[in-house]
Amino acid sequence: MRVIRYIAIALLSLMSMSLSAQQLDSLTRQTLSVKLDEYLSAIEAAGPQVQMEEADFLIETATDSLLRQFIAVKVYQHYFESPVMGAETVAIHILDKWFLQEGVRMYNEIDLLNARIYADFNRQSLIGMKAPELALKTMDEQPCNLYTEAPGRYSVLFFYDTDCAKCKLETMMLDRTLQGKSYPVDFNAVYVGDNKAEWQEYAQGNLMFDGLNVRHFWDPEIDSDFQRKYGVLQTPRMFLIAPDGEILGRGLDTQALAQILDSLFSEKDIVYGDPQAEALFENLLGPSPRREDIVLIAQMLESSAMERGDKILYKQLIGNYLYYLAPKTGEEYKEGMYEFISKFILSRTDIWTTEDDKLKVVGFAEIMNDLLSKATPGTVIPDIKVKGEYIKGTRSSDKKKNLRKLSGKENIIIFHTEGCNICAAEIKAARALAAENSKVRVFLVNVDKIVEENPTLSAVFFDSFDLSALPYILQTDKEGSILRRYISLQ
Repeated sequence: MRVIRYIAIALLSLMSMSLSAQQLDSLTRQTLSVKLDEYLSAIEAAGPQVQMEEADFLIETATDSLLRQFIAVKVYQHYFESPVMGAETVAIHILDKWFLQEGVRMYNEIDLLNARIYADFNRQSLIGMKAPELALKTMDEQPCNLYTEAPGRYSVLFFYDTDCAKCKLETMMLDRTLQGKSYPVDFNAVYVGDNKAEWQEYAQGNLMFDGLNVRHFWDPEIDSDFQRKYGVLQTPRMFLIAPDGEILGRGLDTQALAQILDSLFSEKDIVYGDPQAEALFENLLGPSPRREDIVLIAQMLESSAMERGDKILYKQLIGNYLYYLAPKTGEEYKEGMYEFISKFILSRTDIWTTEDDKLKVVGFAEIMNDLLSKATPGTVIPDIKVKGEYIKGTRSSDKKKNLRKLSGKENIIIFHTEGCNICAAEIKAARALAAENSKVRVFLVNVDKIVEENPTLSAVFFDSFDLSALPYILQTDKEGSILRRYISLQ
């Protein structure tokens, strides 16, 4: 940008030196015009804010009044005539600042009047602005405030007339492009005429896109002032509005609209494990959530996304939630996660459809589900005999016991590993529990020893129980039915 600006400075200096006392000759005008076009084209991608700053720089750098007038008019015309979205913002800025405030004159009063009209009909609906509200009527003559009554979704605002050839062509293009699309977008079609019968026939035959929420409005008395608010001096006229009401696109044709929608809603690879999402879930769940809390939060996330019809948002929220829950330990987390995975991931084949989904979310969820589905409450513990420490009251002994037949009315089975402080603390708590309650039997299974001494049996254990994190503690009754799992005795 600096290099381009230096060239512009040099150009302006040269033009100033070549000026006659009262006029710019035709050669100077032509040369300057070409160079200005080159300069303005070079900054086209920079956006309106930079373009306004550069336009101001060009104009204020010219100290000669004739040169300043020529540059101001030239730059204004460039943005006034530009088909690039956002150019109107720059054109209105130049009008307001230089022709209305700083006293630079246009070549005639007609040009100034046209510029004022252009600004008056466009300044309320510029890119980045809040979309002006419209109080319109539905086909059944019901009043409707376009945005305050339907917030929270993207929306297309399409002004058209039934006897407008260009509108008919644009409608055909819209039908070919949008038909069958499932974008989370409201399509607000606003008829600018006053022939209700003709409007209804046209709308029902041409503006009913399957997959989109299409709404039809009109304002035959023009009470809403839509012409001025949205610059509807001719049709068709199309805008794209964000869920928060910000104008994202204006003066769009179907091709430009499709490009923006595809960029917003195309399937992209999503990164999960967002620290901000983790902080959000920590705040929502608190330090000691219940199983039902885990599922309730998932339901809230689902509602937040699907009320908008936004599958991508659903993926982002639910995927982040899965990654948040996966490393959590404890009974409530694990049981809640088991239900969550089933309801919100594995059963939603309509949501998780891409290869990226299958790799990052579905595959991960299937692994977690496989672990969580082992030894579920209500099932009978596998009929497995294994050596371990059997604790009854204050007495303990190394015995080979059948996990299904530990003889206590309440049995605690602890799978543990050596050198694990948490394991040691849970075993200590289990010994105290057995000493206090004669109905309790405790059986300690050292996973390290099983793996070392009996690989075949260890494979059976890993197939039967979720031993991905130790200690793993089960509670069973006297018949060997599993009552609880992933419990803590501390």
